[in-house]
Amino acid sequence: MKKKLKKLISIFLCASMIFTVSAVGFAEEKPETVTVSCAADLANLEYDVPVVFVTGLEGEYYKGLSTKTEEDDVRIWGPQAGPIVSAVFENLGSILWNLFIKDYDKLASVLGNLVDPIFGDFVCDEKGIPNPDTGKKETSDYEKEESDCYENCYRFVYDWRLDAVTIAEQLDEYINYVMELTGSDKVALVSMSMGTAIMMTYLHEYYYAADDYSERNHIAAAVFVAGAMNGVGCCEDPFSGNINIDSVSLMRFLSEVMKGNSGTEALYYMLEGLYVLGAVDCLVDFANNLTQQLFDHGFNEAMTDSLATIPGFYTLMSGERYRETVDFIFNTPEKKAKYAEIIRMGDYYHDNVQANGANIIRSLIEDGVNTAIIAEYGYSFMPLTSDNDRMTDGTIGTSPESFGATCSHVDGTLGKGYRQAEECACGRNHVSADNQIDASTCEFPDITWFGKYLRHTCADNYVAELVNLIIYSDRQITVWDYAEYPQFMVNLDGEKLVPLTKENAGEILPYEETTVMGKFKALFR
Repeated sequence: MKKKLKKLISIFLCASMIFTVSAVGFAEEKPETVTVSCAADLANLEYDVPVVFVTGLEGEYYKGLSTKTEEDDVRIWGPQAGPIVSAVFENLGSILWNLFIKDYDKLASVLGNLVDPIFGDFVCDEKGIPNPDTGKKETSDYEKEESDCYENCYRFVYDWRLDAVTIAEQLDEYINYVMELTGSDKVALVSMSMGTAIMMTYLHEYYYAADDYSERNHIAAAVFVAGAMNGVGCCEDPFSGNINIDSVSLMRFLSEVMKGNSGTEALYYMLEGLYVLGAVDCLVDFANNLTQQLFDHGFNEAMTDSLATIPGFYTLMSGERYRETVDFIFNTPEKKAKYAEIIRMGDYYHDNVQANGANIIRSLIEDGVNTAIIAEYGYSFMPLTSDNDRMTDGTIGTSPESFGATCSHVDGTLGKGYRQAEECACGRNHVSADNQIDASTCEFPDITWFGKYLRHTCADNYVAELVNLIIYSDRQITVWDYAEYPQFMVNLDGEKLVPLTKENAGEILPYEETTVMGKFKALFR
């Protein structure tokens, strides 16, 4: 019974978050300078290859799409709090009363019954197929995307509820159309967030494992930006029941999203005062205790037939967490039999696509395809994951984005005197000037870039020039080629990236030392 409730809370929290994805020292430090300006090369680029941009988990979903008019269209998924607030408000009296009298059996039942009115129209059936009357109004209609970021760009939009292989098949059809439309025999592939997992699936099915690829040979470049292809902590942890709430992580997260905002900054400092007084600790303790009480009194099976039926979510998990999720959600032989097709889809992605991600990229490089990985960092997760201290871009962990960078805690460093863990063939230094990232442990350190203070949703405008250089250059660009685009960059003004240096890295302090009380104490040290 405990697992049933834990399941509902885990997946419900995941859906809410989706709304809003040993060092070895060296005696000598290797040089880290780059060579020339990219201005001349940018001016000489010929944008002669169409770009297919694979979007992330985005967009609003509606039901009522089977009719010719839009009058009966109802939004069922998107950045809206209305349905959740309405469902909670309608049951608020029962929730509060059962909480007051500590009737956790009834409280669990009431909360479980909220699932269907909130998510019922959005989810899939037991085979992972959405209701055909639901979907996005925006579709891949084969029209050229007017992009401020990339030249000659075509945007691939998809229903992310589907399994990755089905979406990859749709992507293949779209790519064929773009090549026919433009008369080009090649395309460049750029992806963001969940789009990187879809693009990786496409590359597996139509390049890496395709017997006829040598005859087709149509990929000119492949760029992965803020990638979800190796798992997304704020999805995989709640789905698998690996949740941890603590007050320090909560306050650190709130400071990132509320400070500097005129509408919320005053509220943040009020919360910081409550934190210093211990009130936030009490609130977190209450929440953890309530959750444990609910665990002990069980939920109904609402979630197994709800968000757990969406194959797309299983694409956003690491292999380890995916296995835990299957055992956690489909925890009986009957459930495993009923949802066998959904499990088959997830197994295929993790056993074939994700397991070969590095091999796919290695093959691209060997075949002369211009390739790059662009990761982001400087922010923490919403504080509900198994490790809230991880370095992230606010949604996805920096280490999985970059295929294995060694990262400090989000408000810490790698330590005084740290030296990179691996000696690379380039003989250069892969440790960031702020001492938070060691890129030497990445699978592909010389073609992996990092942007600090880039939130997950804002990368494209900042890296567009770099992506264009990668795509259209007549050679493979590396992190050592251009002074404007070294391995580590930082967003200081909200307008552009600049090289990260010791001078502009700023002081990195643990959260406690950034509070008003922490700064006050520092005056007397």
